[in-house]
Amino acid sequence: MSEQMEQEPGPSLTLLKWIVGVLGFLIILFVVVIAVTIYKRMTATDTTEMVTSSPAQPAVGKSYAAFGDKRIPIPDDMDVISLTASESRLYIMLGTEGAARLILVVDVETGDVIGALNLEKDGIQ
Repeated sequence: MSEQMEQEPGPSLTLLKWIVGVLGFLIILFVVVIAVTIYKRMTATDTTEMVTSSPAQPAVGKSYAAFGDKRIPIPDDMDVISLTASESRLYIMLGTEGAARLILVVDVETGDVIGALNLEKDGIQ
């Protein structure tokens, strides 16, 4: 009976321990890489968006003429309510006490006023 209890040939436990150890190390390594990637993406600031949408910093491939110091006349009885920028236009909303009466459209490339929208309370007839 004792002769039958001798070890039967089977898988090498030493090799199995090494495989489990290596796989455990790889799992921990990949979890750390994923965590660092998520952290960097969450804390990164998007500088490419700011560079391409800023009229002072021209986007790659675009050339803006430097228009220097432009003066935009604003009527004495009006205040600037808001400024809204798009890719090539700047919209300056003017009015009194929060009510818009005039919208100036300024070309960002040249700094010139290219149009104005007069808002009247008369309504559409």
